[in-house]
Amino acid sequence: MVNWKAIGLGFIITLVLAYLGRYIPHLDMPIAPIIGGIISGYMVGGSYRDGGIYGGLSVGIAGFLYTIMVILLTGISLATTVSMNIFPMAMNGESGIVTAAIIILGALLAFSIYFIMGLIGGIIGIAIKERNAEKQIFRS
Repeated sequence: MVNWKAIGLGFIITLVLAYLGRYIPHLDMPIAPIIGGIISGYMVGGSYRDGGIYGGLSVGIAGFLYTIMVILLTGISLATTVSMNIFPMAMNGESGIVTAAIIILGALLAFSIYFIMGLIGGIIGIAIKERNAEKQIFRS
């Protein structure tokens, strides 16, 4: 059974922190995916494998969508410039195809990077949950 609450919360927290990272330095890349993964992993519980999968997927999807959103809203001119530099003799239609390919490849690269960071965060989240559970046993 899939814990959609863990995936959704990790996804939302990663998106919010990544967006705030545009205004607060170094918050978007190293911190946002790890915190999103930690929260997903902590919420799902179970094994380290579960934490890694949930953390990686929720954060990876957030990174993919965030990158597409940023490129489409603010950086479409950058992708067009890059495509025109790759194929300087390209016609307008071909340039649009190259621009779309650059946007999609950028989003897939972001998914991969965010997925790995979320995987690490998910494993950390499981470790934190297990450590808290051990402390509760010793207190009882």
